[in-house]
Amino acid sequence: MSLPIQVSMGTDALVRLLSGTTALAPRLGRAGLSILMAVRLAALALGARSLWRDEMDDLACNSSASCRLACFDAAFPVSPFTLFLLQAAFVSAHGLACSLLWRPPDCQGKGWLRDKTQQLRLHSLSLLARILLEGIFLMTFHALYARYPQTLHCPASTLCPDTVVCTIQNAQWKDAFDLFVAGTSWASVAVCLTVLYLAVTEIVQLTLWPAKRHLGHLLLAECP
Repeated sequence: MSLPIQVSMGTDALVRLLSGTTALAPRLGRAGLSILMAVRLAALALGARSLWRDEMDDLACNSSASCRLACFDAAFPVSPFTLFLLQAAFVSAHGLACSLLWRPPDCQGKGWLRDKTQQLRLHSLSLLARILLEGIFLMTFHALYARYPQTLHCPASTLCPDTVVCTIQNAQWKDAFDLFVAGTSWASVAVCLTVLYLAVTEIVQLTLWPAKRHLGHLLLAECP
């Protein structure tokens, strides 16, 4: 196998991993999803080393360390950064599964997905799974954090008899970071919906006009 072919196969595998789509997706859609995922991972890596390096140290409170921790846990059941990390992990796992499971037939017809309709259905299911993964974490994020707070007010409790007031350093930058990462996720959803629409349209066409399916088998048989 020549070096250009190996590079092409490696590039295709990387695109499948980042985009979480099959080879049936349009090149522009696959490229867009890959870029959005790469930008998201880079932003998370940068955020882990800067804004979100130690969230507790960013709190300036009028109370003891234990009360500060209790106030932080009450305000953030799961921090936005942790939520985005989990989202990236699940989306990456989906891309890995897509990369490993997608085995289209070669020119000799070898492969477990010989029918074009079957390929499109698997392709559509993969897109639906990606949209659901993105959407679940996005809804959770917007339900918990409409805006990243600049101050925390925790009422008096048994552990902390006085009201705890904390100021969060770099709150505006963290809010901008959250919106940026959420924006890349929303953009990915929009691209996936567009690609899914194209796939469903093609499935309907193959169902209504079966001659196109037979034409696909003929083209496969004529591969060199």
